[in-house]
Amino acid sequence: MYQKKKIALFISHIYGEYQTNLCQGVVEQAQEYGYRAEIYATNDGEDLGDYSKGETSILSIPNFTDLAGIIFASGTYFSPVLRDKIRRKLLKQKDCPVVEVTESPTEFPVVCMENNRTAGTLTEHLISAHQLKRICYLGIEEDNYFSRQRQKAFETTMGRNQLPVESWMIYHLCGLDDSAGYEEAFQQFREGQFEAVVCYNDEVALRFWTLAHDHGLEVPKDFAITGCDSSEQGQNITPPLTTVTFPTYQVGIAAVDLLMKQGKANAEQSTTVFAEPVYGGSCGCSYHRNALGFKYDNALNSRIRNLENSMFTSMKMAADFSHVTDLDAGMDLLEEYVNYIDGCKEFYLCLYNDWDNVTSSALSLAEENDPDYDLSGIDNDTLLLKLALRDGKRLPECSFSKTSLLPDYLQKNQTSSYVVCPLFFENHVFGYLAMSFADNRMGFQFKLVQWLMNITALLQNLCEAKHTQALAKHLESVYLRDTLTGLNNHHGFIQQEQILFDHCKEGDCLIAVLMDMDLLKSINDQFGHTEGDFAIRTIGQAIQQACESDDIGARFSGDEFYILLHGTKPERGDAFIENVMHYLSNFNALSSKPYTISISSGAHTIPFVKGITQSAIDAAFDCADEKMYAQKRSKNKTILR
Repeated sequence: MYQKKKIALFISHIYGEYQTNLCQGVVEQAQEYGYRAEIYATNDGEDLGDYSKGETSILSIPNFTDLAGIIFASGTYFSPVLRDKIRRKLLKQKDCPVVEVTESPTEFPVVCMENNRTAGTLTEHLISAHQLKRICYLGIEEDNYFSRQRQKAFETTMGRNQLPVESWMIYHLCGLDDSAGYEEAFQQFREGQFEAVVCYNDEVALRFWTLAHDHGLEVPKDFAITGCDSSEQGQNITPPLTTVTFPTYQVGIAAVDLLMKQGKANAEQSTTVFAEPVYGGSCGCSYHRNALGFKYDNALNSRIRNLENSMFTSMKMAADFSHVTDLDAGMDLLEEYVNYIDGCKEFYLCLYNDWDNVTSSALSLAEENDPDYDLSGIDNDTLLLKLALRDGKRLPECSFSKTSLLPDYLQKNQTSSYVVCPLFFENHVFGYLAMSFADNRMGFQFKLVQWLMNITALLQNLCEAKHTQALAKHLESVYLRDTLTGLNNHHGFIQQEQILFDHCKEGDCLIAVLMDMDLLKSINDQFGHTEGDFAIRTIGQAIQQACESDDIGARFSGDEFYILLHGTKPERGDAFIENVMHYLSNFNALSSKPYTISISSGAHTIPFVKGITQSAIDAAFDCADEKMYAQKRSKNKTILR
């Protein structure tokens, strides 16, 4: 029952710092309980146009009956559409406990992070420790819910200390990049002779600080400033920014702890992880100068270089993939790029069996003209492990049941946690990627989002090539085949004739056979053209079943059929005619039609010689034509039984 020793985490934008730390907390705490995690990651809400339509396919990947529990980080989803679809799906999982990480009311047991009240804690610190009174709050409308919570904590603390909060002390930016708003807020606060600013988060604080510095003000000499979320940048400036911790790793741990309590008597239904203040020098407190600031600068420069390299690598990857016309070649190329993923231990690309289905219209066109042209391969219960890389080695591809994320042999005795990402292009769903990282350190970098798009573009291009192939086959059929019988038309006969000549050798025979349906006009007049078409199709089927691989059967028009046979003996023509006649005789004996279907025929044999001319073939058919009409003149003129 190793399958049940796993929990799922639904999360979006996994490459973000918040998400990475949350995932790490979940993964490591799950290991403490003897479980491993499957992290189902999406990138909803980004402005990627129609590309994002397939995000909901993430819900078709997990086998929910195979999970011991689920953690839903709903606050990471930008789009309410996907978030609500996941929620509705999870509400149906009656036998699988669910814990939600959110700040909002929910139907599930909840883990929340409380870092809004600490805005009041920082305000109290400015008042009590530094005797500041004219304190402002700088919020942001873009995150209105949390910004208002922090504003409320600020105002409550000011009121408790009997300090007024005047209108000029509050300003809400439209967004993080609202440069005009920062300037207006600065002028508004300056006119009110502000002493400190409590900011919504570190990024707002750092941008306001930069603007104030450009206006000649220094921190904390001229004013104090605080942030929230304890960013790396804020802790590596001088003086360090006074802020609030962002304990997302602890939130992940708490989510697993709460999940493990579900199902027990009197189980807790909520857990709160509290943020703590971090007092730097920007509020006026003494601080230790960061002697390792150069390390941060180097790390920042390294990130910029890595980002540049990843962009160029992604561009090269896209260019390389654009030339791929075969799936196996694409997987060989992708294997080379997987080596660029830092810390990647396992990499699995899984495809649904119908991943390369063409559109239904192209499929119907292709199958209409060639019943053996099978594009579907649909088997929704089976997946294809197309590319499997583990510890630098490529494993054989194989099929496995959709009831499992990966083939059982890969999961037995494994402690790896997997990041799972759907593969799709608009509404066309291909499958998914599953990756694990060394020591279960979540190393899903932003560049992998670009890679996902390159991989899905590759798969989409292969599908479109198959689509084009199906349409080309249809157009070829229209040009070369008789639509009523499926036999060659005149164009097809000429094309196949040259192929037949290439297979012949000196001494072989070519037999020209001409067949003409008896009394087609009488069937059309007495029973209608639908019955006449049926009779023609029946003769076409009789000819098709009698032809061998090198033979050419054709209907040029009306009720005449031209057949060119390849043989070693002249008698083959008579045997062919007898085979067709036998087919029609059996059909008439079993048919309930009020008429019989019959043909008149003639055959003429010529020896094959290299460089044989079309006039020689035409002459052979002229001879067969004379024999056919001689036979037709001798027949009874009735069609009735």
